[in-house]
Amino acid sequence: MTSMQRTFLHGLSVVLLLASGCAPPVGIHRSASVRHHVKAPAAKRPDAPKLKRMENGRYKVRKPWTVEIGGRVWQVPAGYNCNGITAPDRLKPSLGDGVDRPETWAAVFHDWLFTQKGVTRAQADGLFHELMLAYGVPAGKAGMMHTMVSAYSAAKRFR
Repeated sequence: MTSMQRTFLHGLSVVLLLASGCAPPVGIHRSASVRHHVKAPAAKRPDAPKLKRMENGRYKVRKPWTVEIGGRVWQVPAGYNCNGITAPDRLKPSLGDGVDRPETWAAVFHDWLFTQKGVTRAQADGLFHELMLAYGVPAGKAGMMHTMVSAYSAAKRFR
């Protein structure tokens, strides 16, 4: 796939999200050299959380979950619950929604980070991207999801 095709698909993804009402029109861009050459850390793959999908579609952490990412060790407590991937229901399966999906694991961790004192949205968004890569999510998909969540975070500042 050429750079132009990737750029087109990225733009199309953003347009579809805008049309669905999931993300606002915000210009957040990273250079192509960073977007396409980011690799997962050489460290071992983080442990997967034990999640339960509740009847209302939210996710609950069933056992304490330790995440080593961004040079820190984070401890997500059992009982924490959130919505996971924020997107229209019809798009969630293609984005990686499910208790056994690394995209959902990273989304749950991302949501939990917002509950931590001193963690900014930008830091949480960056760790979301880093964790997806560490879990083996393809760099293109991780980059697209990072762009979407960053746009959503930016929109929250303007509300």
